Amino acid sequence: MRKMLMAAALALMASGCAAKRISADVPSEHLAESQTAVRAAEEVGAARVPEAATYLGYAQQQVATGQQLLAEGRYEAADLQLQQAAADAQLALALARAVPMQNEARRMLEQVEALRSSPR
Repeated sequence: MRKMLMAAALALMASGCAAKRISADVPSEHLAESQTAVRAAEEVGAARVPEAATYLGYAQQQVATGQQLLAEGRYEAADLQLQQAAADAQLALALARAVPMQNEARRMLEQVEALRSSPR
């Protein structure tokens, strides 16, 4: 009975160590994902759209912080930073695409209204 308990405890510890090694790989995947998202936002001009530029800045800072945390071996904290960076970069990307279209639509509506209200 005692041998079975020891074997079970060792198996549990071994699986815990294996799980820890696997989770150490996750931040590097999130690092690549966040860097790709930041590049995509930069390429569509998020820095030139004020609503998007804020989130792009957040994402860039979070990637840098995530890289520092990875270097320090603080994988869980790095993982959270990198996931947040990817989310902020994706938001910057969406805003960089949407805001100019909204502004253009608003200008077109104003033109239509001006044409409707002008005397014929």
